[in-house]
Amino acid sequence: MGETKFDELISDLVKVSSFVYEFRDLRAVVKKNKQGTIKKRSTGWFSSEEYKVEYVTPAHIITQKGSQQDDKNQHLKYDITLPAIKQFLEENRKWFKLEDGAWKFDESRTEKKEPFPLEKELDVLMEDNLRIIDYDDEFTEGDGGLVYGVAVNLTHKWITVVFRGSVGKTDFLTDRDFNLDYNSFFKTEGNISGGKPGTHAGFTKYLVDEKMGDQDGRKCLDRILACVNNEFETNKDVAGKDFSLYVTGHSLGGGLANLFAFRVAQLKAMNHESVKFLPNKVTALTFAAPVAGNHDYNKEFQSLEKKGILRHIRVANEGDAVPTNEIPLPFSLALAGNSHEYTQNGVNLHLFPDKELAVDYRNTKPFNSQFFYLNPMKSAETHFVAEYIRRVELPANKNSSCYQKTVEEIYAHAGDCTN
Repeated sequence: MGETKFDELISDLVKVSSFVYEFRDLRAVVKKNKQGTIKKRSTGWFSSEEYKVEYVTPAHIITQKGSQQDDKNQHLKYDITLPAIKQFLEENRKWFKLEDGAWKFDESRTEKKEPFPLEKELDVLMEDNLRIIDYDDEFTEGDGGLVYGVAVNLTHKWITVVFRGSVGKTDFLTDRDFNLDYNSFFKTEGNISGGKPGTHAGFTKYLVDEKMGDQDGRKCLDRILACVNNEFETNKDVAGKDFSLYVTGHSLGGGLANLFAFRVAQLKAMNHESVKFLPNKVTALTFAAPVAGNHDYNKEFQSLEKKGILRHIRVANEGDAVPTNEIPLPFSLALAGNSHEYTQNGVNLHLFPDKELAVDYRNTKPFNSQFFYLNPMKSAETHFVAEYIRRVELPANKNSSCYQKTVEEIYAHAGDCTN
């Protein structure tokens, strides 16, 4: 199977990870302020006006109401193209504004000629003929919830599953649940290591919670698997054309990507029918991903790496405490469970603010080495997806020999995953 060079892959996937944040928030504004809604706006001390919300072509981004035939494996009624999203924004700028980087409804309906940053980002993604196959934000509110997308890149020949990171209280409560789930991935399959593998209970629940399932009673993870497997089987642009499978996400999304990729590889190793049409290797490329399992989970992870069916490139910023383990007091008081039982997986690409990245296999860093105790805000800024995009694009990294390799070549360079 041909592989995309890493410089193209990392640049695309960090932007796709950013996209799922913004697209969900844009859709939320449109769904809250629905087409045809009568709204009232104050125009002075004793005056107000009524107006009707009238978007141009809202179906370009709100597709659940489409007339197309239902696909039980997809939330969307039909694929969303990036040109359609861009067209929607161009035609409807007066209804939106950005406040502190967040999408808001603009009650003043101010006409805007200058494109939003998202429009410029879409231009970059459109160069690769990216298509949104599925996008599910059904179970989300303003304080968080599971959001994922499935996209196909026809230029570089890959399909990716992308998970959104944390945005509010619901997500942060999920993040803090470091209890270990020993059953969701290992109850029926057993384990290879002979130990007691466990996964992060908070992240695992997001993937297997029945409340986030579908009309057939499938868990969210199983429906995503069915969607992706179906694309590899029936999509005429993909089937039989040597496409790769990538899983990505930032922060919480990176933890979910770790678990999802592991599950795909685990099922592949079992020759399970649910992944019959997927390629024989799945690669997770994550950004700011927290630890997702204990040491015995890592042994299970490594057993699949040894078989060559699972890869994980874990991108972490120097100064970002989220991708670490061994969280000390007093921070550990906010956690349920023990972070000291956890460890990271895969190859670590460690990004610095002003010099070339470092590459090593696993290389889990402790919390104390990455947290700015005298400047907590700097720690937060280091974690933001915008800072990941900035460091990914650093000239020092763009010229790195690592960026010219494939994922397999990076694994070979980083070290032996069989230890």
